[in-house]
Amino acid sequence: MIFNIKKRNAPPSEILIPLRQCRHVIKRVQLILFIFLLTSLSACTEGSVAVSLSGLNYTDNYIVDFSVNGYSGANISANGGGGSFVCCVSIPRRWSKDLKVTIRWVDDDAHPERYKEKIVAVPEYTEGDFGSLVVHFYPNDVVKVLITTKTERYPGYPYPRPAKK
Repeated sequence: MIFNIKKRNAPPSEILIPLRQCRHVIKRVQLILFIFLLTSLSACTEGSVAVSLSGLNYTDNYIVDFSVNGYSGANISANGGGGSFVCCVSIPRRWSKDLKVTIRWVDDDAHPERYKEKIVAVPEYTEGDFGSLVVHFYPNDVVKVLITTKTERYPGYPYPRPAKK
């Protein structure tokens, strides 16, 4: 008999599942958990990657706060930024032509509750660009983003700081 719970004073060998069967069940459960873990991890690595978040402010206004798809960035001084990175923003491992992000920001210190919002297209990137998602704030509420390993001082940076007038 494998187990007998009807007998009040049954010996442990009759109540408990024999040890051989327990080991077999435990090995199966371990195998199932291992397969589940591998499947979960491979889905993460195929689907998305984490990059740091940074902002460049090309305006004369102080950016009180900004976020990308709900991931919070830092504040950025007027005509400043680029020196601070926040971890992390999740982006798709593979770029697609319809990829967009939602940028929210406040540039009015007196009214920090007045958020502005733009939906911005993400330009094409490759795995070699995984470093940072950089948000560029321009005058007149123009916002651009870039996935890059470069800084704005890099020759040929696609979104350079506008020349002073």
